[in-house]
Amino acid sequence: MDAFVRELTADNEADSLVLIHAEQCFEALAQYLIHFSDLFKDQDFSDDEDYAEWEQGLEEHMSKLLDGDVEPACDLGQLGLDKLDPEHLRDFLGWFVLRETSDSDVLHAYAKALTAWVEFMHGRSWLNKSEYLGFTEILADVGPSSERTARVSQVLFHFVRSGTGVSPRLRAQRFSRFVEGHARVSALEEGALHFNFENQGEEIGPVLLPQVVLDLIEVGDVFDIELGLRGDSWVMVDVGPVYPQCVYVEVEEYQGLEKLS
Repeated sequence: MDAFVRELTADNEADSLVLIHAEQCFEALAQYLIHFSDLFKDQDFSDDEDYAEWEQGLEEHMSKLLDGDVEPACDLGQLGLDKLDPEHLRDFLGWFVLRETSDSDVLHAYAKALTAWVEFMHGRSWLNKSEYLGFTEILADVGPSSERTARVSQVLFHFVRSGTGVSPRLRAQRFSRFVEGHARVSALEEGALHFNFENQGEEIGPVLLPQVVLDLIEVGDVFDIELGLRGDSWVMVDVGPVYPQCVYVEVEEYQGLEKLS
């Protein structure tokens, strides 16, 4: 990573978008790899004394965090490049970064920076042809999908704050029910979405949206969302990140990496 940034900084013809965001991208990638990937396993505790010491350290860390005195740890130690899997980059762009921002320009810049980094490593024979193809295929898949869902999240955030286009006949009615959580888009039809929530034994919908927004959404996308039933209509009450289907799959389908916390 450092070698790539040094060469990028020295290159007068470097892509300005990549140059601006490369270090920020790598810092975020390091945070993901350390705290959420399967590369750094949780600490095992031999006895209650070890656990009490860890718990005390966590308490102190939280206190410093509240005071604004803590910077996120980004030291990857001696982690070898051979430990990095293409699925780590899919998980990073399509899940971790989308948890932090709905800025599609940032997603685009990160995808370009990671693609340039993969090209850099392949050019120095640090990745063989098979590894190179694996990384480039993943980035070509998850990059555009993450940018798309970031735009969906950003647009829907403003849509919800502006009242979700609720018709005059519904505005005086109280909500009779709320459903919230991670919901997968199960159908797109007749200007509306249908959702399946985790552990919810029913399909929720239809949820009416402007067609220009529906055109950005794909079946299988997963929303962090709250819906409210008003009369006989479901409306969006709140919305968070939206994840592309290529990352957020059903548990029984998932053959990738284990997320840690």
